[in-house]
Parts: sequence; structure tokens; C-alpha cells
Amino acid sequence: MNQIFKPALIFAVAFGLTTAITTQAHAITVEEIVTLVGLGIPEADIVKAIDKDRTVFSLQIGDILELKKVGVPDGVIQHMMRTQQLYGAPAATASTATTSSSGATAAPAPVVEVQKMKTPEELAAEAAAKAEEERRRAEEARKAEEARRSAYARGVLRDGLALAEQGKWVESLTVFQNFVRDGNYPPGSVEAYNANYGIAAALTNAGLYQSAAKMLVDVVLEGPDKPFFQEAFLALRKLRAEIIYNPPDLERLPDFSTVGFSSEFQDQYNYVLGEYFFDFNNFQRATKHLDAVPDSAPDGPKARYLTALIQVRYKMYKSAVESLQRAIVAVEQQKGDSVIRDLGYMALARIAYEAGNYDAAIFYYKKVPQSSSKAGVVFYEMAWTYMMKGDYSRALGSFHTLHSPYFAETFFPELWILEARAYGDLCYPDRAKRALEMFERDVVSTQVPLRAFINAQKSPEDFYNNFVAAVNGEPSAMKLDDKLVYPVLSNIEFYNLYRTIRQIEKEDREFRANQGRLGSFGQEMLARLAMLKKESIVRGGIKVQQILTTLDADINEALVQQTEIEVDINMMAINQMTEETKRMVGEASEEEAEVVTSGKVAVVGDDTEVWPFEGEYWRDEISYYRSMLTSQCTDDSFF
Repeated sequence: MNQIFKPALIFAVAFGLTTAITTQAHAITVEEIVTLVGLGIPEADIVKAIDKDRTVFSLQIGDILELKKVGVPDGVIQHMMRTQQLYGAPAATASTATTSSSGATAAPAPVVEVQKMKTPEELAAEAAAKAEEERRRAEEARKAEEARRSAYARGVLRDGLALAEQGKWVESLTVFQNFVRDGNYPPGSVEAYNANYGIAAALTNAGLYQSAAKMLVDVVLEGPDKPFFQEAFLALRKLRAEIIYNPPDLERLPDFSTVGFSSEFQDQYNYVLGEYFFDFNNFQRATKHLDAVPDSAPDGPKARYLTALIQVRYKMYKSAVESLQRAIVAVEQQKGDSVIRDLGYMALARIAYEAGNYDAAIFYYKKVPQSSSKAGVVFYEMAWTYMMKGDYSRALGSFHTLHSPYFAETFFPELWILEARAYGDLCYPDRAKRALEMFERDVVSTQVPLRAFINAQKSPEDFYNNFVAAVNGEPSAMKLDDKLVYPVLSNIEFYNLYRTIRQIEKEDREFRANQGRLGSFGQEMLARLAMLKKESIVRGGIKVQQILTTLDADINEALVQQTEIEVDINMMAINQMTEETKRMVGEASEEEAEVVTSGKVAVVGDDTEVWPFEGEYWRDEISYYRSMLTSQCTDDSFF
């Protein structure tokens, strides 16, 4: 199975404190291990030192990352993680016990961790510092509120935002630009800050997200003590849901304190930061913020899901399962995002599959409803799981389902190969051969135009522009079979890039239509949009190239499988001809007759209802098809 199906397990990090729990007085410590590594001591000798001292380590993700960073070998880290299983929880051992004069063994003295007590002077100093910090924040909040009231009192912010809410974004921009120009307010002044927020709000309300993005970030980075920090941040979050926008400047956000804001806002703040760092593969920082989001928060299920992906990446499967279960429960309790629920069940199924627990994997796959957008992938992976556990009846039923019109917009190059393999394992060479013929018709036939399209492109821009032209059916475009289009269109990264490019094109049209009234500001925005569009098209083209190239490789891999199956079919046919000859000359003990019905034969659900029609399907029964074929293999069969 590993040659064909590689479940897309997804990634993440746990966060905690390193603790080395010892069972002896002179146990080896984390610091000593780092020192031994620095001295060039071989990995095997370090492992022996750990075993000799029987040290029990409790490592969290942050600790693992730090150990990797300083060069501790993976073998040593993995052994440290196994010490709890090898030596158990912290407890006194025979070597730590004492013996009385009578020979009796006394109970070991408990290990007491002594913490340094703070003096009254130190406690008083901490309290004073805390009070001063609270006073400072209160003063900053008062000043920010005064600035807000001042801006509203002058009417500029109020009037400009009112125009924006009416959809008159050009007029709104004009009000704010004239205000800054006529007042000669310098950058960094309260007035310039208010005007910048007004311009960003006007662009956001008009749906001009790309144009508003940079200005919103600038307002947010002025800090939480400014009057529109919260409003700008929430607008930025809304914007990031519409376009791809991950500027490096957002790394500065964790430097700000959100103490004093509502818990609801702080939950959103932490989730956005966790998601941001996750996108940049900074899993340690991502986990810190995701863990701060409670399950009960609207973003709680998504936070638990991303945490699970990080844990899977670091093979912390037990923790990942717990996080996924919490995500699913939170979705159900909140009646929230069903996509997170479905992804959670799929991730649980894949973890179970990797562990060889196929029954558990099937249990979780069946939790994903047929109406889910992930149903096609679920049926395909479930068919694989049935194959791995030798349940050919349900595997063939799943193949039958995937051939139905309900999954016409999915393309799995190996599907017919798997079906041929199943028939071969059951010793039905004729059916296996027909499946390979369908593979030739439906899959191999697409490879020539696929390669022609790939070879015709000279740049990432060509890949994107010509792919979009092919999908839109433009007369001059190269033709691409729908089967080759689906894998690209179903890719979430390509979809987001495509949506971002369309958004840029929309904003470009808006600014060109109002260029005369917007002056230099409009020209600056057009130049910025042109740059963003070019960058996005390049990224979109690279993604198209990656998907189509991978698809070609998958077809090649399936062709190798086809050759192997064809060899087995030929050997099986020779074997069956030999058996037939033996029967004809009377060497066989009894004559066997094979009755073959037309089309596929399947059982629907638990009722033994015959389903002999190759091309007919019932939507409400697609989860329950099972083949009635039984194995006709003999001891001499080759599959």
C-alpha cells in the first residue's frame, strides 16, 4: 500500500517545560547530555549513560525543538522520550532504599523540591511594580480615549466613516486625505493615525481588501494603547479570510499586551497569531497562542485541530488524538464548522490506519457524512483500508461507489489498479483484465495531453494563465481533460490564490475607474496592485505545475503496478488452463463450473439485495455496496 497511498497526515507542536525526573541521586541531566554531545561522545554511549542511571525524562515539544537546535541526535531524543515507558513514573528504587541493622529494608526518603521563598521586601517590590504598570496602562487608555473623542469632535472621522458605510469610498478617501493635507499633520500624529484608520476602514467597507491590508497592519502596529487597535485588528482578520495576506510585520503582534480587552477579543487575537505562525511553520510559537484559545471559544475547534496537526508532525499521536477529539466535541457543542469536524474524523482515521488499526480507521471514516466535500477522498481511503484488512467485499463496494456520477469530479489514477488488484487477489483474471482496460481508457489516455500541456509552458505565469484559459474553454487554449482539471481546482492553496488574483483584478478596475478623482493615491494603489498580481500569478503557476507534475508521476507509478498485475494475470491464466487440461484428461477429481453474471454484483446494506447494474446507483445507498464475489483461488494461484 505504501507504494500508492500516502495519507496526507497534517502537522504541529506541543508546548511545555523540560523536566528530567530522576530515580537515582546521580542521574544524568539534560544539561549533561548536551555537554556530552558537544564533546563529540557517540550517540550509543550517551544512550548507555541514560540506561545506566535509569533517568526518566518528560519532554515537551519546545524541549525537543531546543534539543534539536543544539545538535542532540534524533536517536538520543527518541530514547529520552521512551524512558517513561522503560523505567516508569518517578519512584524510589531498590538502590535508593536504606537497610536497617536488622537487615530490613527501610522506605526511601521522599524527594522534596525546595523552592526559594521570596522575602517580604521582594514581594512588596513586585506588588509596587504591578501597581505602577496598571497605573501606566490606565493613563495610556485615558489619553487614547481623549484622542478618540477629539477626532470625533472635529467631525472628520465621523463624516468620513459615514461616507464609507454608505458605499461612497472615493468621497470618504477624499475627506481623510484633505484633512491630513490641509492640517499639515505629520506621520505619527494622532490626527494622521485617525485619518489612516479612516482610509483603511473605507477601503475595507468597499471590499477593496488588498488595498486596505497594508494600512490596517500599520494601524494595528501602532499598538493596543491607540484608539482603533481592536477595530483595525478585527477588520484585518476579516480581510485575511478573503485574501491571502501574511505579511512578516505581523510577527510583532505578540510583543503587545491585550490585557484589558475582553476575553472574546483575546481569544480571537491568540487564534489569529497561532494560525499565522502555523502558516509559517513556526510551530513552537503557534502552539503557545493556540493553547491559549479555550475549546468553548468560537475558534476553539480550529485551534485544537491545528494543534493536532503539529502534534502529528512530531509523531505525538496520543496527544494528537486527544486534540482531535476535543475539536470534534467542541464543533458538536457549538454546532459549528462541519468542515473542521470532517477533517478531524479523517485525521483520526489516518492515525488509526498508520497504527494498523484498520477497524478504528473505518469507524472514523464512516463518521464523515456523504454530503461532505471530503466524501470522495474518504471513500478512496476507506477502500484502501478495506483492502489492507482483506475485506474485498466492502473494498469492491467502495470502488463501485467511486465510479458513480456522485464522484465524477474526483480523479484517483490508481483506482482501477486497486480494483484490478482486488479481483486478482480473488482469482478473477477476466475481471482484473477488464479493470486494467478501464485504466487504459480513463487514465493512461490522459497522460499524453497532460505531458503536452506541461512541456508547452515556459514559466510559472504560463502555467497559471494557460491553465485558467483551458478551464474557461478559451478557443486558443490547449485542451485539458476534466480529470486533469479536478486535482488543481480542488486544491485549497490554488483556490485561495485564484480568489486573491480575482480580488486584485476587481480592485484594479475600481481604481482605474476613479483614477481622476484619486490622484497620486490612486496611482500608488494601481502600482501596488500590479506588483501583487504578478506575485500571486507566479505562486499560482508554481502550484499548478506542482499538482500536474505530481499527477503525471502518480500515473507513472500506476503504470508500474499495471505491469505487475498483467504478469500475475498471465500466470493465473496459464495455471487455470493447466487445471482445465487436467480435468479434460480425467485427472481432476470433479468438474467445476463457473457462473458469471453480467456487470457487477453487489449487496446493498445488510439486506441481501442483488445490485447487478454497472451504471446505476442510489444516492442513499452508496455507503453500503458490497460485492458478492467469493475467492476462487487454489493453492497454486499466483495472486
